[in-house]
Parts: sequence; C-alpha cells; structure tokens
Amino acid sequence: MKEMDCEKELGDSAPGHNKGHFVLVHGALHGAWCWYKIVDLLEKDGHMVTAIDLTSAGRHPATADSVKSFEEYNQPLMDFLAHQEKSIEQGARIVLVGHSMGGVSLSYASEAFPHLIAVAVYVCALMFRGGESLDKEREYMLPDKEIIEKLEFNKPNGSILPTSFTMPKNLMKNYFYSETESVDATLSSLLIRPFPAMGIYNMDLKTTEERYGLVPRVYIKTSRDKLFPPARQEEIIARSPPEVIHVLESDHSPFFCMAEKLHQLFVQIAIEYVK
Repeated sequence: MKEMDCEKELGDSAPGHNKGHFVLVHGALHGAWCWYKIVDLLEKDGHMVTAIDLTSAGRHPATADSVKSFEEYNQPLMDFLAHQEKSIEQGARIVLVGHSMGGVSLSYASEAFPHLIAVAVYVCALMFRGGESLDKEREYMLPDKEIIEKLEFNKPNGSILPTSFTMPKNLMKNYFYSETESVDATLSSLLIRPFPAMGIYNMDLKTTEERYGLVPRVYIKTSRDKLFPPARQEEIIARSPPEVIHVLESDHSPFFCMAEKLHQLFVQIAIEYVK
C-alpha cells in the first residue's frame, strides 16, 4: 500500500484512453448532479461515463421516506450493473467510483459483480473489510455526534425511528463545501434531497474475500474534510488497506473544489487498472 500526494504525483490526463467505463455513485443527500464537472471533463476526453441516481436521490421519483432498506436505495446501481453484465462488451472495464456513503454501494456492487469492476475508487468514502457483515460496521457509517445532533430527522406519525434525515442548508457549507466556490454550494442547496434513514438501519450484506476481495481498491483521502475528518478516513484505511492511497487537499466535495485534479486522478487510475 502506498500513499501519493496528488499535488506532486498528478501528471497530464490522457485524452483518448477510452477503455474504461466510469460509473459514478454519489453520497448521502446528493445525486448524479454532483458529478457534473467530472462528467464533463471525462466526456471531453472521450471516456464513457454514467452517473447514477440512487433511489430517492437526484431525479429519481421515489421519496426518501418510502425507502425501506439500503438494498432498495442501491437498486439503481445494481440494475445498471446487471444490464452491463448482459451487454456485448464483457470484461472488467468499469471504474466504479463512490463518494462518502457511496462507498457502501461499492461494497454491494463488488460482492455481486466483481468480474465487471476493474477497480473500485473510494473518494473520502466508507470502505469496509471483506469477509464480514456490514451490520457489524454500522458505527463507521455514522458521522460524529456533534454532526448528528444538527441533522433534521423526519419521524412520521410518532415513529421511534426516523424515516429520513437531511442537514440544514446553512450547515452544508461548513461540512460539505468549506473550500467550494459559492456558486456550487448554492447549486447544491437547490438540489439536495433527504437521505432514507432505513438505508442505514436495514442492510443485509456479507462480503466475501472470494468476490468483494477480488476487486482492487484505491482510496482518495481528503485532507481538509470537516464532515469525514482525515483521522476517521485513516482509521478506515488501516482496517481495510487499499492498494493505493491518494491525497487531495480538499474539503468533503472534491468533485466541486478540485474537479480538474480529481478528473486527472480518475484517468490515471483507469490507465493503471483497465487492461
């Protein structure tokens, strides 16, 4: 396992390298829209790119309160990969990228479709050890207590457990976009949607070394992250060491504040792993 300083290691991107298919998975509260800069840059290079809206996120018609499990929340990604499995182009061509909570989606996808995924890229994301149930690692999915106390929970009809939650827009700037231009923070404030709380309470996946363990993992650490602090990222990395660690001097949303460097990094990763 090696750690790379992206300020020093990033070279030019490689337009025309078109082997990989980038599949981008957003984190909590966000949608496919958060990748708009990355999609634009990759497509200009000639790459195939798909940004997924998970259930109740982005333009998906479902509401967060209607989602009963992480499996239901994650179904659009699994449906997409199942379709790819049936397509003419076979082989591990997919560069699967997950941001923040999107790392959980990568665990499900890696267990179900390891033969399709050339590399799983975790962008300041939850990354779990293979060979055990995600239920045992739920504590790593929850933010710090001081952040939880600031979330807005929906508990319809006096229910004990919330069915969804969101973060007040005035706090999003501090935790998600502390180094992001105000125009992108404003865009986000208009597009974020609640996250289905049952997606955390109800999940049923046991990863195996024979499937999840086959997929190479690359971690991109955000060193100025206030939502998912570097110390917590390092703890997750230590529990489940990836093949390579890259470091960006970024807040929690490098797809906004460091889009060019993140794009170049994705291209370099594809060159290395997509054969």
